[in-house]
Amino acid sequence: MSTSERLSEQDAPAVPSRRRFFAAGATAAAGFAIASRANAQPPRGGRGQPLPAGGVGAQDASLQWADPVLRLVRRVTMGLNPGEVALARQLGFAGYLDYQLRASTIDDGALESVIATRLPMTQMPAATLRTQDNTEVMNQLSDATWYRAAFAKAQLRERMVEFWTDHFNISIDTVGFLQVVDDREVIRPHALGNFRTLLTASAHSGAMLRYLDQNTSRTPTPNQNYAREIMELHTMGSEGGYTQTDVAELSRILTGWSMTADGAFRFNRTFHDRNAKTFLGRSFPAMPATASDAEMKAEGDVAIRMLLDHPSTARYLSLQMARWLLAYEPPTAVVDATAAAYTRTGGDIPTMIRTILTSRNLSTAPAKYKRPFHLAISGIRALGADTTTVPNIRAVRQQADRMGMPVFRWAQPDGYPDNVAWWSGLVITRWSYGQYLSTLNSATVMRVDPAPFRSPDTPEGVVGQIGVRLFGGEMPTSLRTGLLTFLRGGTYNETRIRETLSLALGAQEYQWY
Repeated sequence: MSTSERLSEQDAPAVPSRRRFFAAGATAAAGFAIASRANAQPPRGGRGQPLPAGGVGAQDASLQWADPVLRLVRRVTMGLNPGEVALARQLGFAGYLDYQLRASTIDDGALESVIATRLPMTQMPAATLRTQDNTEVMNQLSDATWYRAAFAKAQLRERMVEFWTDHFNISIDTVGFLQVVDDREVIRPHALGNFRTLLTASAHSGAMLRYLDQNTSRTPTPNQNYAREIMELHTMGSEGGYTQTDVAELSRILTGWSMTADGAFRFNRTFHDRNAKTFLGRSFPAMPATASDAEMKAEGDVAIRMLLDHPSTARYLSLQMARWLLAYEPPTAVVDATAAAYTRTGGDIPTMIRTILTSRNLSTAPAKYKRPFHLAISGIRALGADTTTVPNIRAVRQQADRMGMPVFRWAQPDGYPDNVAWWSGLVITRWSYGQYLSTLNSATVMRVDPAPFRSPDTPEGVVGQIGVRLFGGEMPTSLRTGLLTFLRGGTYNETRIRETLSLALGAQEYQWY
């Protein structure tokens, strides 16, 4: 707290301060967390933390959102900003969703050029990456992830990249440079494609094989890690109807699925179990020693197709996607319709997203709590930064990592949790990040320019621009009043404006989307 603020509190207790502003926010945030925990229900699939219902806080936040187009923008982007809002309103609900779903037609070439120049390791072939400094490889991939999330025009692809990165979670601390290859060749190309193609690519990924010890699994004592996770987390879900015997049999079927030193898929016939097996009720006959590599590997291909075609996969995947895009506890009818879309299209991800993100579904969807990565990126977007004003995003990323969500570093295979209860205890670090972001004025890290917020250059003008740029014009009246009171309560200058931006980023109303 500054000297002027301490004097203000001593001489005129009614004058607002950052401490009082955040104290009110803390009380509200604590209430939201308690409500969310009270509504928590056991998880329905996977081994994550409980997935609470929307809760009081989420419902209250969403009641402020009257514009259906803005509800869509909140769900399919990493954060509102004036340009994105203007584009969405120009295209309309259906047109904007269609635009974002056709990510391959969106020109992000300028951004990719920046990434290639600043972060060359992300472009290197696996054989070269293997010889590089592992820490710098990991840093460059993380930086590239941040650049794309913050500045890509294809924002829905970035949202789905985040989803699939958690769905097929791999810890970079275990696999190192292989994470770059998996992100580049598995997750990103298929994030808005077909789930069948995505799962198949993941099953052949050196990073996944290494992370879950599949690359060394061999008869007669196969490792069951990947066999378990591909059913429990990637396809059928923990309540999908498989048994421990199915896990054991699938692990035998997949013996021999391995990789080269550079992470390329390789089938090792000496590892493969050629004896008879039974998986999900289907018999796989014994194979002679003369069977070809292709015939042995084909057992695994058949098993993966069985998983893809299983009704439990359609249901589980639809539930996970609806939770991600719509609500922590999505309506059963939405999940059923999405599962039907999966079955009808053979796993077409855009069709599933269209089924979830209808105007009607979004109109009743409660707000969701921004995870730290989402909050961090939304702040960068709202403050008007771009790649020219963020020449070195690593410093910002490392500051945000203190909120507890460094990308690619969740150790367990279930991915970072997506629920209020898990993240609600980190309020102070969220405030600290907002304060850090609002003060940046560095030519080598990031420059936040207050000028666009000073239009007109009055306290009312600044708060009005905050309402537009951070909230799309849907800032709650109570927050507007609080920010305006604070801004008027001190000397009106750039420092006070930056402090007001910090308060807006830390306000409980900004924690939801």
